[in-house]
Amino acid sequence: MTLSDSGGIPKRMILVQVVIIAGLIGFLKFYLPHREKAQAAARVAQRENHIEQFFNAIAGNSKSGTQSHNLRSTPSTRKVEQRLGPPDTSTTDFRGGLHLTWIGTRHSLQCSFNKGQLYYLTLTNRSTGESVSASSAAD
Repeated sequence: MTLSDSGGIPKRMILVQVVIIAGLIGFLKFYLPHREKAQAAARVAQRENHIEQFFNAIAGNSKSGTQSHNLRSTPSTRKVEQRLGPPDTSTTDFRGGLHLTWIGTRHSLQCSFNKGQLYYLTLTNRSTGESVSASSAAD
């Protein structure tokens, strides 16, 4: 007489299902967080590059060898936000001026706007605290 296997699950099928579940758990526990960290680091590095490139493009020649520059152009708030993305901080002063700050890994950039136009720009090295500024010719 032969024994019937009807209704039973073969051990090989159970083993395949356990391997699939272990693979999914490993993917969700280890790969996804690693990938998210790598993507976040890439975004931060890209933001730092955007900050430096923006300052270099907008700040003109220095005034008599100082750390102060003239602005080459005075873009609007909207154009600056399009180029740099949303700011990290935003404040207004008593005269209605808007001050936006973008923070990167090595530098922070503060843009000051009056009536929607850039009039003052400060690039600060976050590790040393040294600042380079640029202002419109009217200042």
